[in-house]
Amino acid sequence: MAPLVRPRPRSAGPLLAALCLGSLGEAAAQACVLPSSPPPSRSRVVFILDTSGSMQGLGDGRANIFARVQGAILRGMRAAQAPGSVELLTFDKGPRQRRSFAWPSQRGEFERAVNGIRADGSNTWLYTSMQSMFASLQSRDDTATTVYVLTDGIDNNPDRAATIATALAAFNVTRGNFDKLYYVGLGVQVPAEVKAQFAQTTFAQAVELPLNTPPDLTSALLLPGMVNVSPDASFPFRRPQGTRLSLESGNVGGGQVTILNPEGAGDRVKLGIQGSVPAGSVGYVCADLPDGEQRLLLRFEQTTPPPSGAPAPQPPALGTLRLLNPDFRRELKRGEKAVLRYQAVNGPVTVEVAQAPGEITAQLPDTVVSLLEGQQVELTLTDLTLRGGQQAAPSLRLNNAATQAVPAVVGVEPVRRNWWWLLLLPVPLLLLLWWRREGGPFEPYALSVDRALRITLHERATGRRRSRPARRDLSDVGALFRMPGLRGIVLERYQPDIAPEDEVVLDNSDANSIRDYAAQRGRRALRLQAQPERLRLHKDTQPEGTFLELQETLALGQLYVFTPYEPPRARVRPAAPPPEPPIEVIVTLLRGVAMQDLELPLEDVDLADVFAEEGLRGLVVRREPGLLRLRALAAGMRLRHISREFGPGDALPLAVMLDLAAPGGTFQLRVRDKASMSRMRR
Repeated sequence: MAPLVRPRPRSAGPLLAALCLGSLGEAAAQACVLPSSPPPSRSRVVFILDTSGSMQGLGDGRANIFARVQGAILRGMRAAQAPGSVELLTFDKGPRQRRSFAWPSQRGEFERAVNGIRADGSNTWLYTSMQSMFASLQSRDDTATTVYVLTDGIDNNPDRAATIATALAAFNVTRGNFDKLYYVGLGVQVPAEVKAQFAQTTFAQAVELPLNTPPDLTSALLLPGMVNVSPDASFPFRRPQGTRLSLESGNVGGGQVTILNPEGAGDRVKLGIQGSVPAGSVGYVCADLPDGEQRLLLRFEQTTPPPSGAPAPQPPALGTLRLLNPDFRRELKRGEKAVLRYQAVNGPVTVEVAQAPGEITAQLPDTVVSLLEGQQVELTLTDLTLRGGQQAAPSLRLNNAATQAVPAVVGVEPVRRNWWWLLLLPVPLLLLLWWRREGGPFEPYALSVDRALRITLHERATGRRRSRPARRDLSDVGALFRMPGLRGIVLERYQPDIAPEDEVVLDNSDANSIRDYAAQRGRRALRLQAQPERLRLHKDTQPEGTFLELQETLALGQLYVFTPYEPPRARVRPAAPPPEPPIEVIVTLLRGVAMQDLELPLEDVDLADVFAEEGLRGLVVRREPGLLRLRALAAGMRLRHISREFGPGDALPLAVMLDLAAPGGTFQLRVRDKASMSRMRR
């Protein structure tokens, strides 16, 4: 972390020259001295917020951190901001929007604007946006300005005109003596060039936060340049162990002020006041942190302590949640849901589920929900595995800190009814049907074999079937089905041998012979593996019958009749049907109002020659049995039907209208066969 040391003034008066870092020794560097006089009396906080989609975990984003950042901004402004103004600037592919609010009079408008921001940008042009926004900030001598750059990415602008050095130069032009700049990396490492440039300044600091961790604007690392002192004489300053605090002067506005807890960790710093500090007074606090320094102005908004008898106004606080439906139904059956409605009271609040037992789920509309005062949110509880009478209660985390318990829900054991006996009602009917179907004698007349090599016997009269898996080598059908009348009918599975090749003589003394022999054995093994397994059905002690290959073209599933048994006959391939004569095709050319009908010959025909139309040159078709085929299509031509486009080699449909787009113009072709035209005329 590049530590924040005391700011460098832009003008060099006698006092300021004495306080510059370059002119002070080590002892002077440790002194806590107000850099300029008079100090600012107002505060300005500027948020430069990355609204690219990665902030919501989209694209290359690593976590959905945007809602947590929105809540951190609201909490920080509530806790630490002195009167003045707050500006809200967003960017992705350059500056996006800019709004300014008076504080605290326009607090409600600011909070609604923060909740209304959406991270839906597509790029992170970081340095370009920083340079443009820094240049638009106007210097104010009476105002301490604190700028927060909040991003989870690095600059990805292809135009490298803007760099972190040019952005810092633009900020330094308008910078006041008490102005600060924070670069906050949300779950990413701050680029090395940013760290190097910030280390050369006295006003800029780079902070890296772990993944999915929002910034804490009340911590010592990110506190604004000016904070309010509450009426109880304390101010927020979350600091680690080992921090040492000191005041520039014990006399503030005529009252004697001391720090009651100058060392150690804590969330707030308590001041001791003798006398009274009037409203509007400003003090200067220096903090020596374990890894750097921090300086801030204290502004006493009210007279402290308040006049005798006057009630001390309460400092603004973060909101809490109030349950709107405490009478919700808590008894849940397995899978049922309960919806709890909460409302934000006493200020804005961010809500997330802190813990949920394994027996139930607790779900908000989003991972983190940011609510303004008066807004509502629903929490849905779902029973997963609650037993009867078992209770379970989740908890919520508010403002990324305190937890709030959720009322417990109670599991209800479902009423179990014994309906299983109804399943027994169909059993007698099924038994009766089975007895009627299977009770009589089974008289098979044929068998078949499917692709799973299961043997099935078929009965002619009833259509009943019985199946058994075939054995590995020989399956006697009668023994397999326990039917003596079928004994001797054998189904055999075997692997046919392959055609022999010239045997390679193995010579163990010759490396080439050994290699050739091994290669031949490998080829033989591969050919054997590729050979399909075959079946043959024959009568025991009789010549072998027909061979059946286990391929798509073979007769698996065909019935083989064996009652009375006859040796299977060799199947004779039926004669191929005579070739179908080419169809008689009539092609009609339509162009404008002209129409031509011509009958095509049997050879390849260029339609330009048929119709005497050069615009058709290159469109070649041919009559084939049962169809008209597109043989060629010239370059630049497109032949289409309403549902597809045709290319060379495609069969053209009949009785349709085709659209032809050619360099010579557009045409319409209608293809019909002569027989269908004759039927239409009749």
